[in-house]
Amino acid sequence: MIDWSEHDMRVSRTELKKAHERLQRLAEPLAQLSKKQMKKLPATEYFLDELTTLTDITSANARNRQIKRIGKLISEENRHDLVAALFQIRFSPEQAAKVESWITRLNIHDDGTLKLFCKQFKAAEKNSLYQLLLWIEYAKHMNDDELLAESEADLVSYIKEVAILSQLD
Repeated sequence: MIDWSEHDMRVSRTELKKAHERLQRLAEPLAQLSKKQMKKLPATEYFLDELTTLTDITSANARNRQIKRIGKLISEENRHDLVAALFQIRFSPEQAAKVESWITRLNIHDDGTLKLFCKQFKAAEKNSLYQLLLWIEYAKHMNDDELLAESEADLVSYIKEVAILSQLD
């Protein structure tokens, strides 16, 4: 049982920074998509134009600036849908099923499974994963269905994000 009086449920600046960095790192695999794949992404025309611009940039400094820009823009788009679309493009249905099986396997009370997940997906961080699971438990504790749905969507996106990023490492 979790003693909620011991937990400050504010999201730390460190966690916000890590989430933003993950979104920035997703710019590369997004930029590697074909024009046809990009058009299928659930994103605005403006976002797709900025993504297309990244594919044309050769200067390292300009490329880094554009990657940071795209990372910011991802957070303004429907991040969950965008990550899900990229995940679907990069993983076969069999691979996707294996990755998605972690959604039900992960448990805040099972440290071994958390460590195993982080070992399999090098881009994952145990503390970030723990925080996402803690939010799910908090939402259940508070009987807040909206927070629960949002927290579960965040966990699913996190798992897909680190799966994509672990392919790159």
